[in-house]
Amino acid sequence: MKEPYTVVSKYDAENRRHIKRFQLKGFEPVLGMELGEFLYCLRSGLDQMAWQMTTPDARRDFPRDIYFPIYEDLIGDHRKNYTKALSFFPDDVAKEIDSLQPHKGPDPAQDHPLWQLNKLCNLDKHVLIPIHSRGINLFVPDVPGIKAQNLDYEDAIEVSVPEEYEGHLDLKPTLPDEIELGEWNSDWRIPHHRLSDIHSFITCTVIPRFEPFNLADVPAESLRVYKITPVY
Repeated sequence: MKEPYTVVSKYDAENRRHIKRFQLKGFEPVLGMELGEFLYCLRSGLDQMAWQMTTPDARRDFPRDIYFPIYEDLIGDHRKNYTKALSFFPDDVAKEIDSLQPHKGPDPAQDHPLWQLNKLCNLDKHVLIPIHSRGINLFVPDVPGIKAQNLDYEDAIEVSVPEEYEGHLDLKPTLPDEIELGEWNSDWRIPHHRLSDIHSFITCTVIPRFEPFNLADVPAESLRVYKITPVY
């Protein structure tokens, strides 16, 4: 955003203090909608691919239980659920899915693109994904009587000084270097360019791993297209 915040100056005559309020502007809601669309196109694409790779019996008996599993660990019920999810696939497909799991890599699962995709999708189901770069950095001078207040629920910062120090309120906030996405009340954040990395991982690494299984050979009836009729 070219102008991410507004500045309002006022004078508190009763307390003889000058006040400056730095108010962040809100993002357009459509940004969150577009981000959700991007994420779900990737996630649902994996699930649809998974449905076509399962056994005919699984598609017939457990059509609503089929998905592309993404697990960060196999602790507790996770192991049982993961084993069940893999049981719907032929052995060679299940081995490929297992090899791609976040808990299989040498790095922390939270750094894995599949885990991050799943995390962002789950966040988007329940809350608006926070864009942490909406914050501003404000360096406040050390002068007698200065007060700075971070108004979290108003997305604003107020700084005030006694009237004799009015000249010290010529503050210029700095903006973060990079847009970050994350979770409220959490240290988990990823830079926005990570979205491109996630997309590339799925299109260039995940999908090609399953091309040898020839999804085009799935019988037409298993795709659940039964009848098409015109609507007038």
